Amino acid sequence: MSYSYIDTDTLLQPLLAQINLTPTLLLDTEFIRVSTYFPKLGLLQLHLNAVDYLIDPLALHNIQALWDTLFADNKLFIFHSCKEDLDVLQTCTQKLPAKVFDTQVAAAFLGYGPSLGYAGLVEKICQVTVSKDQTLTDWLARPLTEAQKHYAAKDVSYLQPLYEHLVHQLDSTEKTAWFNEEMDSLITAKQQPVALEELYKEISGAWQLYPSELAVLRELAKWRYMTAISEDRPQNFVLREEFLAELSRKRPQTERELAQIDIAPQQKSRYAAAILQCIQTGMSCPVEEHPERIKRMIDFSQYKNDFKQIKQVVDLAATNHNLPVELLGSRKLINQYLLWSYEGKDGNAEIPKLLTGWRHGLLKLS
Repeated sequence: MSYSYIDTDTLLQPLLAQINLTPTLLLDTEFIRVSTYFPKLGLLQLHLNAVDYLIDPLALHNIQALWDTLFADNKLFIFHSCKEDLDVLQTCTQKLPAKVFDTQVAAAFLGYGPSLGYAGLVEKICQVTVSKDQTLTDWLARPLTEAQKHYAAKDVSYLQPLYEHLVHQLDSTEKTAWFNEEMDSLITAKQQPVALEELYKEISGAWQLYPSELAVLRELAKWRYMTAISEDRPQNFVLREEFLAELSRKRPQTERELAQIDIAPQQKSRYAAAILQCIQTGMSCPVEEHPERIKRMIDFSQYKNDFKQIKQVVDLAATNHNLPVELLGSRKLINQYLLWSYEGKDGNAEIPKLLTGWRHGLLKLS
C-alpha cells in the first residue's frame, strides 16, 4: 500500500486544489492528549482520488491554507468514531464541520453493534484485516517510521467502501433520516458552551454534600476547569477530582489547614491561594443562592419500577428495528427522561432525548 507524505507547503498546494474540487472528505487524525487539556495534532490523514495522504501539520508553515480549504463549501466530513477527531479540528481551527458522516454510528444503526471499531468494521464489510499495532505511537515525535506511516494510512484507506456500503444500507432500511438527525445532534452538542455553574454536579461524591458545601464545590469545579483551559493541562493535573468533595466538606481556611489534606505537594504549592479563595467565595455565597442537594435516581421510591418499564419499551423497539439498546435508549438517556418526569416536567429543563426526534417516533413516550 502506497501513500503520499505531505510535509512542505510546496507539496501541499496541488493537494489543496484537489480538495477544492471534492464535496466529501475522508479523514482521520492522530493526536496526543496525555499531559495537556487540548489534543495536539500529530498527523492528518486524507483519502482522496484513490490516494492516501498523510499531512504533517508540524512541518507545514502555512497550515491555515489547509484549514481554509477543508472548511470551504460545507463539505461532508467522513470519519470513523468522530468525536475525538472533531475535538482536534475544533482545537486547531475553532470550527466544526457543517456535515459529518460517522461510519461507526452508521454501523450501529445497521445492527453491527453499538461501537464497532474501524478494524472490525473493515473486516466485516471489506473482508480485509487491518493491523492495530501502532496504537501507542507518539504522533508528535519525528521522524515517523515507515510502520507508523503505513498504519496511519490504513486508517483512511477503507473509508470510501465503508461509506458507500453504509449509505446504501441506511437507504435500504429507511434509517437515513434517523442517522442524519443523530449526526446533526452530535454537531449541535459539540457547539454548546460548557455550563460552568453546572460542573459541580458531575463531581464524584457531590450527591453526599449539603447545599452550603455544594456552594464551595461549585466554585472549586469552575476554577479547576478554567485553570485547566488557561494552562492547557488536564483537570486532574490541576487538582485531582477526589479532593474536591473533601475540600468542600472540610473547607480549610489557611494554608496550614489545607496542608492536612493529602493533595499532591506540587498542586498544593502552586494552587493553595486559588483553592482557599474558592472556598472563601463559596462560604460567602448567600443561603438563597446555594445549590439544592443533588438527588440520585435511587432516592426516588418508584425509580426501579419505572426504569424497568421504560427499559422494556426500549428493548422491544431496539429488537424490532435492529438497533443497539445503547444507541436507542441507554441507561443515561432513560435516567434523563425519568428525572425530568420526577421534577415535574420543568418547562425550562432540556427536553429528554427519548422525547425528541427519531427516538420519540419509535418509543412514543409521553
